[in-house]
Amino acid sequence: MLNAKNSPEEISLTETHTVGPIGTLLADRFRVERLIGNGGMAAVYEASDVVLGRTVALKLFRTDAAEPERQSGEVTVLASLNHFALVTLFDAGTATIDGVPVAYIVMEYVDGHDLRSRIAAGPMPPVEVAQMGADLAEALHYVHTRGIIHRDIKPANVLLGPAPFPGRAPQAKLADFGIARLLDGTRLTATGNLLGTASYLSPEQALGTALGPPTDIYSLGLVLLECLTGVRVYPGSAVESAMARLQRQPEIPAELGPAWAEVLCLMTSRDPADRPDAGTTAMRLRLLAGDPHLGTPAAFLATERPEVTAVTAVLPPAAPTTSTQVAPVAQALPTAATPAVPAAATARTASSDLASEAAPRNSRRWAVVALAVVAAALAAVLALVFFISQPAAPGDPAPSYPAVDGSLGEHLKQLQESVAP
Repeated sequence: MLNAKNSPEEISLTETHTVGPIGTLLADRFRVERLIGNGGMAAVYEASDVVLGRTVALKLFRTDAAEPERQSGEVTVLASLNHFALVTLFDAGTATIDGVPVAYIVMEYVDGHDLRSRIAAGPMPPVEVAQMGADLAEALHYVHTRGIIHRDIKPANVLLGPAPFPGRAPQAKLADFGIARLLDGTRLTATGNLLGTASYLSPEQALGTALGPPTDIYSLGLVLLECLTGVRVYPGSAVESAMARLQRQPEIPAELGPAWAEVLCLMTSRDPADRPDAGTTAMRLRLLAGDPHLGTPAAFLATERPEVTAVTAVLPPAAPTTSTQVAPVAQALPTAATPAVPAAATARTASSDLASEAAPRNSRRWAVVALAVVAAALAAVLALVFFISQPAAPGDPAPSYPAVDGSLGEHLKQLQESVAP
């Protein structure tokens, strides 16, 4: 599950706490290959599933953990979850190693590194942080709606796998529900005993008060702020770190901009009631990442709670639209020959839709021009035929000639009749 070196806040296991499982075949199926992570309650190994021919992560619990209830609880929690931003559980059981019974769980192996290692290399791009944070917030929304809280959100528990598509950020997966608490379950720790990593505890965790989904939102906010700055917000010992968050709010650098400041301030509010839920947090982070499927910020924020809609003023405005131009030849056509164009078709964004529709519109425009020319020619022909077919206007009366007797008069009369209309 964890493919990285041990973190300072994790307790390394000694030989007294563990057995030597390297090379062991557990359950006649999982061959233990190498150690990839240590924790206070378990060690994580890379293993091979010899039945399905795949690499898995094998988590072996400490033999002296003496908390089978929590081990069983983690298996139950993981087995019920299925989300792209959560580590997947494959199998669970108990095996005997060197004569000692050991509980284990088999999980998805993430071929990459953890977020702690990525932060050590320097601050991360804001867009990448927003995309990753949105994925993790969606995962928290998924588990929160099932009555589960994680209670230990920290960089070491965020695994970064290969990017799902070229040009995309690494795929983030939330791991280690070993101390997850069912909201309607009994508390598994003694009074005053804190579970979680000191630097990322919520104020209510530091005070030992009742916990709910907002505690995960607070911890995620601290993690995202550390990703953006490369600096841990509340360093120091457990006592120093816990006291610091009770005395001051996280400092958010001005260079992050008002949009980030708004989101992070809400996520890390001291009062849990002021924090947005995981679903709203995911949508806000998608907006910061510039997700085109969400539309404009105002369109989404109009559906949110009124007290958290102030972010509208600091989010970037929607892209301007481009109006299509009417060709001069179309403007010259008579009004009756110009088809009506809906208003929605005259204002389109400069996107691929404009390119794909340009050819059909040009074809229709030239068709209109051709029809107009043919109509004009037909009208001219009809007018000519009509003009020719009209009877001649009555002219002047035929000239009268003097009467002439004889054969000459007869010839003149015949000539006059021959030219009469």
